[in-house]
Amino acid sequence: MHLATPEPLSSPAFFARPRRSQKVRPGRREEPAGRPAEGALAGRSALGRVGRGWAIVVAALATFLFHLSARLATPDPWSYDEYYHLGVARELVHHFPLRAFPWTPFSILADHYADKEILFHLLLMPFAGLPIATAGTLGVALGQIFLVAAFAWTLWHLRVPFAPGLVLGLAALGPLFAYRISMCRPHVFMVGFSLLVLGFLLGGERRGWRGWKTGLPLFLVAALFGVTHTAGWVSIAFALIYAAAGWLAVGEERRFLGVPLAWTAGGWLAGQILHPNFPENFRLLWLQNAVVPFQSAGGGSAALAAVAGAELTRPSLALLLEQWPAFLAPLFALYLLLRDRELRTRSTVTVEILALAFLAAGSLAFQRLLEVGAPLGLLALALVTAERRAADRPSRGGWGPWIAVLVLGIGAVWTFTLVRERGFGSSYPQEMARWLGEHGEKGARVFTAQWGDSAPLLYFAPQLQSLVALDPTFFLVKDPALFNQYVEIALGRNPDPVPAIRQRFGARYITVWRAPVYGALAAQLGHDPRARLLYRDSYYLIWELSSP
Repeated sequence: MHLATPEPLSSPAFFARPRRSQKVRPGRREEPAGRPAEGALAGRSALGRVGRGWAIVVAALATFLFHLSARLATPDPWSYDEYYHLGVARELVHHFPLRAFPWTPFSILADHYADKEILFHLLLMPFAGLPIATAGTLGVALGQIFLVAAFAWTLWHLRVPFAPGLVLGLAALGPLFAYRISMCRPHVFMVGFSLLVLGFLLGGERRGWRGWKTGLPLFLVAALFGVTHTAGWVSIAFALIYAAAGWLAVGEERRFLGVPLAWTAGGWLAGQILHPNFPENFRLLWLQNAVVPFQSAGGGSAALAAVAGAELTRPSLALLLEQWPAFLAPLFALYLLLRDRELRTRSTVTVEILALAFLAAGSLAFQRLLEVGAPLGLLALALVTAERRAADRPSRGGWGPWIAVLVLGIGAVWTFTLVRERGFGSSYPQEMARWLGEHGEKGARVFTAQWGDSAPLLYFAPQLQSLVALDPTFFLVKDPALFNQYVEIALGRNPDPVPAIRQRFGARYITVWRAPVYGALAAQLGHDPRARLLYRDSYYLIWELSSP
C-alpha cells in the first residue's frame, strides 16, 4: 500500500489562506535563503510521506485491536438487535430480496417489508450461518475496521498533522462510544460513512468543486450510505451545512456552495431508487426517521414509553458524566475557534457545528447520537489544529504534546476500565430460543412478554412467528389499540391474560423474561391451569396454552 500524499502532512496547502497583509503574486515562488533545491529534498520528502502513511496504518491497527479486545473477551451478542440482523442476513441467502416479513405479523412491515440496512445485511451474509458468537464478533470486527479506516483515511486525505495520534484518540472517547461500536449493528457503519462524507466534502475544496472527478466519489459514498443505514440522509444535511458555512468563516468568499450539495443529494436519491424494495423503502424511511423518534421522545403513547428501549431516550446525568472524554476535543476546538477568528474556515466551522449538534442532541434527547458526535468532535479538533499550524500560530511552550498524550492515556484507561467492568455480552435468551427452535411446532406463534425476544427467536427458531422485531413502534403504528392491550398483558395489568393471548394474538407459546417488571404476568400464568409450563432456566420461562 502506497500512502504518499502530494504534499507533507504539515503542509498548509489545503487549510491555509493568505493573510490580509500578505501579497501573493501569481507565478512567483520565493525560496528562503539557504534552502536546498527541490531535487535534493525529493527523496527525503517521499520517504517522509510514506513513513507518515504507515504510522497512520499502525495507529489504526492498534485502535482497532483496542476496541475489538472487549468483544473478544465477551463474544456473545451485546444487543438483541444482533440476532435480528444476523437472522435477516441468513434469510437473504435463500430469499433475496425480502418483500414480506411473516415472522412478525403484528408489525407494519409484515406485508410491506423494506430492508432499511440492506447493504449491511449483504455484508453479513458470508458468515451469518456461523455460531452466533462467532458471526456477531466477525460483524463487529467488520464494522470497527470500516469506522477506524474511514477516520484514518479522512485525516490522511485532508493532510492533517499529528494524524497517528488523532487516530489513537478513537480509543479514548468514553465507554458509551466503545460499547456501541462493539455491537454487530449498522450504526457503526453510520459513523464511518459520516466521516467519509465529510472527508470528500472538505477535500473537494482542493479542486474548487470543478469536474466530475471531485463530485463522483461523494455521489457514490452518499448512495452507499443510504442503503447501509436508514439515517443515510444525514449526508445531505452535512452538505447543506458545509454549503452555508462560508457565511460564518473568516477570510472566505461568502457564497452558498450548491455543487457538493447536489452531488450528495443526487447520490443518496439514486441509492434509494435503486433499492430492491423501492418504493416501500421511502415509507420505512419516514417511519424510522420521523415516527419512531417522535414516539420515543414522549410525543406518542404511554404504552410505548413503558416498553421502549433506552437508546432513544435522554441519558441520565450519571451516564452523561461518564462520557467526559467525548466532550474534551470539541470543546477545546470551540475554545480555539472563539479565541482566534482566523481559524474559522468553512471546514472547521462545518465539522464543529456537526459535532456540537450531535453531542447536544445525544445529551438532551437521544443518547445514541453521542456515538456520532464523539468522533466528529475529534475530527473538529484535528482540523482546527491543522489550521492553527498552517497559520503559524505560536505554541505555548513544549507542554502541549505531553498534555495531549496524558489526556489520551487517561481517556483510554477510563474507557477500557468501564467497558470491561460492565461485562457486556449476554447469552440470556439463547437457550430459551434454542429450545423453541427444537420443540416449537412449525407455524405456531409466540407471545413474547419482552418484545425484544422476537429477535433471538428469528435467529434460533425461524419456523415460528412472534410479535414485532427491532422496534415496538412498528407494532404501535399498525394497531394502536392492540399494542396497548399487549403492554397491559405483558406488565401484568390484565386480570385474565390467557384468553386474550390465545384469542386476540393467536399465540400458542408465551415467553417471559424473569425480570421484576414481568413478575406479575409470570405469577398469573403460574396459577392458571390453561397454561402449562414447558421450560425453565435461570432467565426465562416458556408456557404453552391449551386449545380454546
